[in-house]
Amino acid sequence: LLYAARRGELPIDVVGIVSNNETLKDDFSHWGLPWFHVPVTKETKPDAEARLFSIVEDTQADLVVLARYMQVLSDEACRRLEKRCINIHHSFLPGFKGARPYHQAHARGVKMIGATAHYVTAN
Repeated sequence: LLYAARRGELPIDVVGIVSNNETLKDDFSHWGLPWFHVPVTKETKPDAEARLFSIVEDTQADLVVLARYMQVLSDEACRRLEKRCINIHHSFLPGFKGARPYHQAHARGVKMIGATAHYVTAN
């Protein structure tokens, strides 16, 4: 998405990157975008989601794209971001839900794997 936006192939303005993985910061530093590290665990999820809402509001983001987020948003977060949040899941849904979809596909003998982008909902 960042590359396509930079090339003018997507009519969007990327206003920042939020990640729960600090090790990715260097990978994205060359984009010159604001970087927000929001660590999340089961215990800190409410605070992490509150921080995410604050960042979305402060940056006036119209859309949130979850890529490699690897967490399930709470029902409240889904409600607050309704029709404004897309998840990119690294497998074809509903075939390989959850963690390690490549391993799931390999175990079932699947020869092709892809990705699914979908609006985030509480369902």
